Amino acid sequence: MPIRALCFDLDNTLWDVWPVIRNAEQAMYDFLAERYPRIVASLTVEALREAREQTAAKYPQMKHDFTFLRKQTLREHADEFGYAECMVEEAFDVFIQARNRVELYEDVLPALETLKNQYRLFTASNGNADLTQIGLAHYFERSVAAREVGALKPDPLIFQKAIEGTDLSAQEVIYVGDDPLLDVVGSRSAGMHPVWMDRVGEPWPADIPPPLHTVKSVMDLAVWLDRAEV
Repeated sequence: MPIRALCFDLDNTLWDVWPVIRNAEQAMYDFLAERYPRIVASLTVEALREAREQTAAKYPQMKHDFTFLRKQTLREHADEFGYAECMVEEAFDVFIQARNRVELYEDVLPALETLKNQYRLFTASNGNADLTQIGLAHYFERSVAAREVGALKPDPLIFQKAIEGTDLSAQEVIYVGDDPLLDVVGSRSAGMHPVWMDRVGEPWPADIPPPLHTVKSVMDLAVWLDRAEV
């Protein structure tokens, strides 16, 4: 069956996410220091990060919703240090604005310009990036996030939701992502064809069946698709 669509992961596939998260957490911390100083007088950036991890452990049923986890952690800090509920939204707004200031890998825009003329494009991500704020939304027919679906990759549901209601079957879709388990195993279990985005030259895990193909960039993907019979 010919390939008609491509579905992409976001974090660490279209941009390097960890500098973005660190910058966003620091921006939120600086905001708290200015507006809600009792919190930062007692907690470091690292302590706030640990508190978020503790929140995730307390709410396993919400593990798919990173926005809830961050807001709930802030809510608990507001209660602990005697601040009003409005602190939660104010601090999270600072975080999410910085979280959407990403630096795209240099291959992404020219490759998407090429691919959009040949394939229907989608995204499916565990994270809470906003492609409209980032400026990429117009490339994609649909973007789904784990918090909207109620399931995290590698659950097949998030991949299925990406093309639900279209005339596409999973076998007509290539999924591209950087994580062997979340992206390759997950998309394969949903019936898609996984392509591994290996930008840094990592060895493939010996206990996981290999992907359909491995690429080092989105432009590599475009070149391979142009040459391959898929």
